[in-house]
Amino acid sequence: MKAKVIIGHSEIDSDLYYATYFLAPDNFIYLEIGKRKIVYVNDMEFSRATGEIKCCEVFNVSSCPKKYKNALEWIVKENKIDEIIVSENLPIKYVETLRKLGVKIEIKVGDFFPERSEKNEKEIENIKKTQEVNGKAMSLVIEVIRKSKIKKDGKLEYKNKILTSEFLKEVVDIEFLKGKCRSEMNIISCGKLSAQPHSSGSGAIFANEPIVIDLFPRSMENRYYADMTRTVVKGKASEEIKKIYKTVLQGQKMAIENLKAGVKISSLEKEVRAYFEKIGYTTENVNGNSQGFIHSLGHGVGLDIHEKPSITQKNNKKLKVGNVITIEPGLYYPEIGGIRIEDMLLIKGEGYENLTNFPHFLEI
Repeated sequence: MKAKVIIGHSEIDSDLYYATYFLAPDNFIYLEIGKRKIVYVNDMEFSRATGEIKCCEVFNVSSCPKKYKNALEWIVKENKIDEIIVSENLPIKYVETLRKLGVKIEIKVGDFFPERSEKNEKEIENIKKTQEVNGKAMSLVIEVIRKSKIKKDGKLEYKNKILTSEFLKEVVDIEFLKGKCRSEMNIISCGKLSAQPHSSGSGAIFANEPIVIDLFPRSMENRYYADMTRTVVKGKASEEIKKIYKTVLQGQKMAIENLKAGVKISSLEKEVRAYFEKIGYTTENVNGNSQGFIHSLGHGVGLDIHEKPSITQKNNKKLKVGNVITIEPGLYYPEIGGIRIEDMLLIKGEGYENLTNFPHFLEI
């Protein structure tokens, strides 16, 4: 008999949470055999699991007969399993146990549940709720920057204190918690740091320089992420910054206008890259540092912040109804800073729905 198995704890393993919608800090076992879906949990979780898990049968591993050395042996022999598909995240100790039981193991690399990329109505609603909280946090942090004063040295001051990336992240974190969300990392980077796409930012925030604000909270209630980026300048943006911003915004608009089910994903990024090159914003390596459009156009969002489909020029697959993706072009030059604009969108049969109800603007 052939089966699929995930072993782990669902606070970390999003596939396990997707399979069961049961959140637990300890390891438990998910088994899919034929049309049966079974969960094996410990004594501590058994009562809660029987009440919360609606999609699977639930068993207590303590019910394992004494003739078996461990729960895996019990599960394999009682279900007559001789071939098993496991997640690439399966801890090696369980792989060894299965091998000793003579089970043929197939390690599924990549999509354990390919259907995860096509969100159902409930998942879409969950993502929308998280993005609503995200929008409130984005609005609040931009308002703090807007109300700040510009000191003679160019630093921003808010309520008689130097405005810092760290302070703004605290503002965001508090707003996330109010909305029952959290994020282990927010990006609020200014000036030269903004030219590094994944620099979380640190230190003082300056006037007249690009401030990249990239927020990606996860709901503590439904576990779904949201994602949004805006770039703003407090004061006056230089003509070069204005030109880069206009180019990035137009590149995003071009990609978004082409979104619908059936579109070849690679074409989206290729078109944006070609447009940037035409305007004169090349992507190249200068003195060991990459500059220009140095990341992909976007990614899927769901129970993970980065999931399928990847919106890259190397992905020759097509968009499908229910994909929730970001479109986030950016241009980065160390001597100027970075500009990134990111919206999150739902793919439909004939078009898309923008799940990011937040305006685009540069100067504040």
